[in-house]
Amino acid sequence: MKNELTITVIGGDRRQIESIHLLLNMGHKVNAFGFDNLLDSRVNLASEIEERMFNCQVLLLPIPYKDEEGNINMKESNRKVPLKAIMEYAEKYKPLVVLGKPDKVFMDLAMEKEIDYLDLTNDEAFAVLNSIPTAEGAIWRAMDMTEYTIHGSKALVLGYGRIGKSLSRMLKGIGARVTVAARRRDDLAWIVENGYTAVHLKDLDDILPSQNIIFNTIPHLILNREKLLKVDKGAVIIDLSSYPGGVDFVAARELKLEASLDLGLPGKVAPKTAAEIIVKVMMDSLQERMT
Repeated sequence: MKNELTITVIGGDRRQIESIHLLLNMGHKVNAFGFDNLLDSRVNLASEIEERMFNCQVLLLPIPYKDEEGNINMKESNRKVPLKAIMEYAEKYKPLVVLGKPDKVFMDLAMEKEIDYLDLTNDEAFAVLNSIPTAEGAIWRAMDMTEYTIHGSKALVLGYGRIGKSLSRMLKGIGARVTVAARRRDDLAWIVENGYTAVHLKDLDDILPSQNIIFNTIPHLILNREKLLKVDKGAVIIDLSSYPGGVDFVAARELKLEASLDLGLPGKVAPKTAAEIIVKVMMDSLQERMT
C-alpha cells in the first residue's frame, strides 16, 4: 500500500513499539498512546486519550487487546484505559480496529457502533506466521526452566494446531523425543507421518508420568488436578494457551510442580519479527478491503 495512512496505536508491548517504527519507516503518520519510554520524534505521542487521535484510517490495539482487569492491555505504561472510552471516540471516525482476541464485550460494542475490525488471532496468515516466534519462545522458556538439554528430553505437546505443529517440528529438530497429543483422527495421522509419537488426549494418563517437558497449546483446561497428580515432580509445564490457560495452576502450586503460563511470547523473544507479521497482515487486509 503506497498511500500515506494515519494510524493510531494504543497500548501493547514491544511488538507495538516495533510496529510503530516500521509504520513510520513506511511513510505513514502515527499517533500513539500508552508508551512511557517510546523515543521517536516522528510519532505523535499523546499524553491523554483525545478525540483527534481517532481521526485515522486504522486503530491498532494490543494482542490480546485487554488485560485481566478488562482495560486496554498496557504493557509499556501504567495508564488505565477502558475499552468503552476508546470505542466512543472511534464511533465518530470509524477506523478499522486491528486487535487480538476480541471478546463478546468488544464485538457487541463494535456491532452497536458499526465499527469494522480485524481479529489478528483469527487470521490464518497471522496465526501461522506468529506460531514461529511463539514456538521459539516456548523452547527458550524450556531451556530457562530446566537444568538439562532439550536434546534427548521427552517433550509432550498438547494440541496440534498452528503452534503445536511449529513447536513439534522445532523440538524434533533439536533432538527432543516428541510426543503429541490430539483428539482428531486426521491430526493423529499427521503426527505419525511427521515422525512424532501420537497419543489421543483420552490416553494422556498413560504418558504423563514419563515426560520431562510438557507444552500446552489447547485453550481450555486440560491438565486438571487429576492429570497433574500423574506428572513427574521433576517435569516442567509451559502453557502457551490463552488466559487463564489450560492448566490448574492452583493445583500445580500445591503439588509443587513447576508450571508457567507464558502469554505474548513473540513480544518478549522476537518483537521485531512479531511486528513485521502484524504490519504485513494488517496492510494486506487493508489492501483487500480497498479492492
